[in-house]
Formats: sequence, C-alpha cells, structure tokens
Amino acid sequence: MSEVNSPFKFLDPYTLEDKEMFFGRDSEVDTLYELVFDTNLILVYGASGTGKSSLIQCGLASRFQSTDWHDLYIRRRDNVNLSLRNEINKNALTEIPENASITKAIESLFLDYFKPIYLIFDQFEELYLLGTADEREQFITTISELLQAELSCKVIIVMREEFIAQLYDFEKVVPQLFDRRLRVEPMSFANVRKVIEGSTKRFNIQLKEGEETMAEIIDSVSDGRSGVQLSYLQVYLDRLYREAHSNGK
Repeated sequence: MSEVNSPFKFLDPYTLEDKEMFFGRDSEVDTLYELVFDTNLILVYGASGTGKSSLIQCGLASRFQSTDWHDLYIRRRDNVNLSLRNEINKNALTEIPENASITKAIESLFLDYFKPIYLIFDQFEELYLLGTADEREQFITTISELLQAELSCKVIIVMREEFIAQLYDFEKVVPQLFDRRLRVEPMSFANVRKVIEGSTKRFNIQLKEGEETMAEIIDSVSDGRSGVQLSYLQVYLDRLYREAHSNGK
C-alpha cells in the first residue's frame, strides 16, 4: 500500500510555502506585523504547541515582499553564539573576517542585500535549559550591542512562556526586553473552526455531516479546555485524514 500524502502539517511548523493553507491566526499576524515597525526587539512567547514558530515562519513571512526583509532563523544547537555567527556567514555574500564583531557582521550582511536583517531566535528556552552562564552572558551582550548600534536589524526572540522568569539577567542589560511582546494564546474555538473550514476547502475535503462533524472535531481536540493547541489540532486532523484514506473514503 502506498504511503498517504497527508496535507496536514502534523508537528512540523508552517513555512512561507504553506501560506495558502495557514488559517486562524490573522489577528496575531496583524499584531506582530505592526510590532516589527515599532521596535527592533520583540519577544514572542506562549505555551508549547500554540504555533509560535508557524506564526513567524509563515504568518509574518507572508506579509513581506522578498525585497523587504532578509530572515535568519537561529536555533541554539551546541551554542547560540556560534549558531548565530554560522548563520550569518552562511548568508553572507561578502566574506566576513573571523574576528569581526556580530555588529560588524550584520552591517556587512545588510550591505550585501540592502534590506533589513531579521534575526529570529526560535525555541530560545534552549539557552536556559542547556546553555552555560558564559554563553548566556555573551549572547545578551551581543544583543545589547546590536540594539545600541541602531542597525537595520530586527531581533525576534521566540520561547515557551514558562521560561520568561529566567530572563531577569537579560532584562537588566536590555531594559526594553519586555516593552514589545506578543503572547500566543491557544486557538479559540472560532479560530479552530476557521482552520477546519479553510483546510477542508483548500484540500477539497468533504466533511460527512459537516457541522456535526466539525463540532465533534472541536470537542475532541479541546477536551474541555478553553482553547486548542495548534499542534494537537494538526495531529488530530492528520490522523482523521489517514484513517479516512485507509478506509477508502
């Protein structure tokens, strides 16, 4: 039997290529888009599974023309400072000296592309889960220097909300850390409905007993909670799609 090619994202984040199938987060995308023109530092946080990465990699990215931003996505991996430098070097058209500061490296990168540089630090809580004090101190100093240099560079930090309290030392050096922030809430039932309606229309999927089936899906993924995690919804829709396909429906 051939493998089912499910249209749902399962646990993968949405990216720019998925913009035609990204539903239910218009309000959050609008807010984030406004914030990036208001500040050079944004903190995006929320519970695990709320779709923070998708909000930026797909929602925010889809608002820009390719000439309007140059985005770099950075995960800590072994060391966030090395990952940042490696990502800059990977994107650089002009070779950057090894001893150049991050500020000088970003300035060079901007001159390569002549468009704002967006540094997006995804799953930033890893720095506090796995990083050392020296690693954190170096990173905080780097961000402070970048912001003081007033380059054409935006910094977006994305993290799980339970680690917010760990940012005390960060805020001491960068007092504006919490000035512009966005909490990504679990999806409301109205937005879950938009996801289901939009997805079924996009993929030409017919819901048997439409409204009743949609209500059953929402009840199943909410399980009595006031909101729905986007990851739960995607996993559930993926499973339903695969079951229907295996049953020949």
